Amino acid sequence: MEQFSRDRAGDVERGLRLIPHLGEVMPDEANEEINAIYEGVRTHLRVPFVNFIFRVLANYPPYLSFAWTKIEPHLLTLRFEEAADTLRARALVEPIPEGTDWGSLGDLGQIRGFTDTIHYVLPKLLLIVSAFDEGLGGERGGRDSQPEAGVQPGVAEGTTSLKMVTSEEATGRVGEIFQEIRERHGHPDAASYYRGIAQWPEFLDAAWERLSTLIGTASYEERKHALLEEARSIVLELPLPRRDEALERGLEEEQIEEVRAILAVFRFRVISDMFLDVSLIKAMLDGPEAARSSRFSFAHGCG
Repeated sequence: MEQFSRDRAGDVERGLRLIPHLGEVMPDEANEEINAIYEGVRTHLRVPFVNFIFRVLANYPPYLSFAWTKIEPHLLTLRFEEAADTLRARALVEPIPEGTDWGSLGDLGQIRGFTDTIHYVLPKLLLIVSAFDEGLGGERGGRDSQPEAGVQPGVAEGTTSLKMVTSEEATGRVGEIFQEIRERHGHPDAASYYRGIAQWPEFLDAAWERLSTLIGTASYEERKHALLEEARSIVLELPLPRRDEALERGLEEEQIEEVRAILAVFRFRVISDMFLDVSLIKAMLDGPEAARSSRFSFAHGCG
């Protein structure tokens, strides 16, 4: 996987140039077709928002519609939920930075609720982006079959969302932190999680100060590569949205290459980095054991 990541460096660089140019299709801007997909994202990932990756892929409606239709039936199965739980249990980078009096830095109830929600969805996003990317890369994956029963679609009780602070609204220290996040991680923008907790600048500052010391370290990179490899092995057992199928649905080769570049950014940078970051913040708030599981997982009788 490490060699594969290096081989995709050109795609990552292309994607980083492409994503700001394309922008995001926000829910209040989406047409009926995209909004139907967005509703499926909420109810099948069981969270009350639409993640960054889907808002960017919505610039390619035929691809997003086809790829989402392929993966959606598997998202509410016990098998998929357990796979996400397995990744989450192995995502914590150590040593965990020392904590502080977090309650004095912001509304800890809202911060913890949003952190728990993002912490729940991130391993699922890593699996989805890995499946999309492997499919366009030529992997055929497992055979199409009727997925086993799971839970009913719907947002998990207790999951929360926050209004995001946009890059344009970020001033002073928040603006500086957003810039540091982009530079340290090589992301096209500060991810949705950071844009949410930026409502409490002191909390954002304290959390970023602590976890930024681990970014790029050997332990951070080793954990990231292990998660990417494990996610890949999991999704190769699923039916994948394949390149030949995308061509049959009217996508052109150039569009497929653009989508692959976008997927490379989210797979190897945004989602995998945020998975590690949010796991660390969860551990700093509630301890390492709390960061290895999610209270929203229906694999443990929740939901």
